Amino acid sequence: MPIRHKLRRVSPPNAAELTRLLMQEWTNPQPSGQPLIVIEDEGGQPRHVYVIWDEWGDLSQVDRSMIIMDVVENLTGERRISDPSQVTVAMGLTSEEARRMGLEAA
Repeated sequence: MPIRHKLRRVSPPNAAELTRLLMQEWTNPQPSGQPLIVIEDEGGQPRHVYVIWDEWGDLSQVDRSMIIMDVVENLTGERRISDPSQVTVAMGLTSEEARRMGLEAA
């Protein structure tokens, strides 16, 4: 069986647009609506990032996480996460998926 050390990941067609919209919301949050960005921290360092957004639609969890981490790694200014490598969970959920998991923003 061949062993590969690299994978070529193909982004979904709407990945760039979702990344742009999520970056826009992250840097200029609106008072209500989606996407809802929830950041849980531990000792002042963000560890878990959840993005509740019905626009995720049929994207896989891997694609959702990659979009979230792309945004986290490219944030600048006051919204920047000082060490993105410390984010252990980057999960994108639709509102229904968040409900089923018992996740609510406090």
